[in-house]
Amino acid sequence: MQMLPWFVATFSTLLNRYMTKKLHHGLLLTGPKGIGKNQLAVGLSNALLCKQPSTDGPCEQCQSCHLRQAGNHPDFHVLESEKQLGVDKIREGIAKLSGTAQMGGNKVLLIPRADTMTEAAANALLKTLEEPTNNTFLLLITDSINKIMPTILSRCERQILSLPSVSDSLNYLNAKGVEDASEALLAAYGYAPLRVEEALSGDESISYRDFSDGMQALLAGDANMQAQALANKWQGNAQQIALWCQQMAHDKYMKRQQAVDFERYIACVEAVKTLEHAGVNKSMVLFGLLKQFQR
Repeated sequence: MQMLPWFVATFSTLLNRYMTKKLHHGLLLTGPKGIGKNQLAVGLSNALLCKQPSTDGPCEQCQSCHLRQAGNHPDFHVLESEKQLGVDKIREGIAKLSGTAQMGGNKVLLIPRADTMTEAAANALLKTLEEPTNNTFLLLITDSINKIMPTILSRCERQILSLPSVSDSLNYLNAKGVEDASEALLAAYGYAPLRVEEALSGDESISYRDFSDGMQALLAGDANMQAQALANKWQGNAQQIALWCQQMAHDKYMKRQQAVDFERYIACVEAVKTLEHAGVNKSMVLFGLLKQFQR
């Protein structure tokens, strides 16, 4: 598994700490969504399970690596749930950590969305974080550190991960075949390159490309019909559309410093707030917002 370029130094540092027996048993990887925290955690897990790791990662040759490659390593456990992560699931994971490692090395428990733990689940995990069995590592991942209980935070070492640089992100996207990768495209997805990659793979119902094409048509076409047609088409993604409009207005204001752009920005901020309320007519809110961009 090749490490994401912007995490190579962090990965090497963590492995060096492990090899000098200075790595904390409970790590919390936190940072924006779409930067590859899960890839970093899996890469670290792979190295922790390896019999002969180096600061570059696992050897990929030992029996432990072969088991992991086959997807059935007995000492690697992932805890996740579609919604909330309940206490039963946590207890199930803890039980698997209680004995001796079947491969005679480390045991690793990975929780990809630690912020979905219920209060009871988090409390159940506390004792293991406080008094882990030998050669046990717990790797927790979150996009929302404010949703993690303070008691969990106090028992983990936080690894705060930042957005990669624009150049690193664009190089990554270009290497992945995204020929029209630009800073504007990155900005549309919070400068998180993996969010861009996911959106362009067709997994999301609307992409920034769709939005950009629609706005260009809006500014060039029949005013009322175009705005209403787009509002109807986009109402299922109204919140995202309003945020993209807000970003567009902000960028234009920063470049031109014109009052009309500031007015549009304020209208977008209000629209985003309005769309948070249940039962609001999303098509009507979007229509009013899109008309602002035709003035």
